Amino acid sequence: MLIIIFAVWFAVFMERRREHHHEQKEVKEFLTGLRTDLVNDIREMKEDRFGYVILGKGFSYFSGSYRFHPDSVNKNSANIGHSIHLLVNSGRYEGFKTSGKINLIGNTQLRNSILDLYQETLVGLTNSTKFYNEIKQQFFSLLFKGLIWEKELSDTNFSRLIQGVELRNYCKQLRYTGEVIRRYDSAIYQSQRIIELVNQEYGKE
Repeated sequence: MLIIIFAVWFAVFMERRREHHHEQKEVKEFLTGLRTDLVNDIREMKEDRFGYVILGKGFSYFSGSYRFHPDSVNKNSANIGHSIHLLVNSGRYEGFKTSGKINLIGNTQLRNSILDLYQETLVGLTNSTKFYNEIKQQFFSLLFKGLIWEKELSDTNFSRLIQGVELRNYCKQLRYTGEVIRRYDSAIYQSQRIIELVNQEYGKE
């Protein structure tokens, strides 16, 4: 009888061990893949962040001066024309979470850091950039209604239009990119921290 009980227990033990090994293999594949995603995301976010710095400088120029130099008009109009759209690479995370496997990550700090990044930080960043771009779209819609196109912006009525009260007010709003930049900084920092934690678990790539 004892032999039978032991045999059953041992079979259950070995099956659970195989399951655990398979689960941890899936966790490793997910985390090392996520690390690659985050390396690419960090590169994109740094480029986007720099783009918002340039946007802020461009709109600051047009909101702070009534006398425009032609070269500065061309330079800064190009700066404010940048279109920046954050594309969050969350497919791997969403798939792993939807499958109910996120709790298989044994490192609590690592698991919580991943959840914080995708459920809070990146959501906040996406909302912030969306709001900024909506205001920017309103600015350009108003500008294009009155703009007479020429080869060089300095030869158009651009300078006169942008000195109008409504467009200048938009420029004053859009020069403040600090909130978006702070959210990028937070997302970049958290992504780098997750990479460090994955490296501690499995070594560097």
